[in-house]
Amino acid sequence: MRRPTTPPLISSPFAHSRTHYPNPSRWRLPAQLLLSLLLTLASVSLFAALAQEQPSADATESTVTGKAKADPSAASEPKVIVMGLNNPSGISFSPEGLMTVCDSGAGRVVLVRERVSSDYVNRFETQYWKVNENAGIERYRLGPLSAVWAGETLAVTDGGKQDGEETVLFFKKAGMATDGEASNPVGPTTEDEADLGEGNLTGMSLSRDGKTLYVCGQGYDGKTWVLKCDVATRKLEPFLSADDHGISTNSPMQTLPWGENSLLVLYSGGSEAPEGRLVEWDLETREPLRQWTLPGLISPFGMDRIPGTNQLAIVENNWSLTEVRTGRLVVATLPEEGGEAGLEVVTDQLMGPTACKFGPAGETLYIAQLGETFDDDKGSIVAVEGLVPLTDLTEEPVDLGESAPQSTKPSPSNVIVSEGKPTPEAEPANP
Repeated sequence: MRRPTTPPLISSPFAHSRTHYPNPSRWRLPAQLLLSLLLTLASVSLFAALAQEQPSADATESTVTGKAKADPSAASEPKVIVMGLNNPSGISFSPEGLMTVCDSGAGRVVLVRERVSSDYVNRFETQYWKVNENAGIERYRLGPLSAVWAGETLAVTDGGKQDGEETVLFFKKAGMATDGEASNPVGPTTEDEADLGEGNLTGMSLSRDGKTLYVCGQGYDGKTWVLKCDVATRKLEPFLSADDHGISTNSPMQTLPWGENSLLVLYSGGSEAPEGRLVEWDLETREPLRQWTLPGLISPFGMDRIPGTNQLAIVENNWSLTEVRTGRLVVATLPEEGGEAGLEVVTDQLMGPTACKFGPAGETLYIAQLGETFDDDKGSIVAVEGLVPLTDLTEEPVDLGESAPQSTKPSPSNVIVSEGKPTPEAEPANP
């Protein structure tokens, strides 16, 4: 901004003679006028300086609308905070800020508090995802796969049952799986005999108004569904189908409320086309709005929005039924018009990551991983910090050690919690 020119000083009309001494009351007005002009000049100069330092309107709007950028190079190394889990899956946080984890292979959901985990709901049914009776092989034990808090009620997918029998269970307090109020199951949606109905329900999220749950169905491969469940009525029904729109990468893994009235869904491919895909769905028309490919990302399992940005943290499982492979955490940048997402690797040393979630303070990303082997107590939760841009976060950090709600009364278990590495004297939890 051009600086204003300084006007000439105005002399007092009464100072025309050095030997003339007028009454002081007669020159108060000119002095006040001079002072006023000087103050005006100072204000103008200050305004000019501030205008030069003030962020532009575009920069301010950029932060508000989520256009800040994460810096993957600033992220910390993954730090182990929970150990002894069996095929851990979904992560969420209670209204009090307590981490809630689906210890899927052990058939339970646990809360993390005071450096120890506690059973919140246990005795879920479990089943092996792949069974070869002739070879005597049973692999990848599954139970509850996703848990989301809707206020003080915990919704859990009952992933250990057969396809066509699974439901979403609702819990108002701690207890056993049989205490939950169940939604209806979803049966076959095609005439194919191989279609037994929806199963392995996972990747659940809650709408912004808290009235609807969105959940990924892993039943019949020929036609997959994102289901929706009414929180009030517990009605579960098919909602969005990739196959109806010719989307070949059709295995939904994670849902996430995105735009004002849209849902982002992460899809994982099959053996022939394993790379992932993101689809933004219009919740009113049920039509795809935009799509993004995830080049080179093999079997992505989970995602969460990086606070303050329009970017995603995505975990790549790199799935194999015979072994746990190392997977990656990446930052995905989505072009406005769709197309190929930009991917930046944060770490490539995760052991079979299955889910990720930012904590309630929005600063730390928590990742569930299978560990060295699945179907064993090698699973863990690791924390990654530094991904979130330095913005004015509105939420205060939450101490995971604060007490659980009085109504929950979780029973203690022996899952280990540590701040950086396993506690040597601790024993792993038993399923």
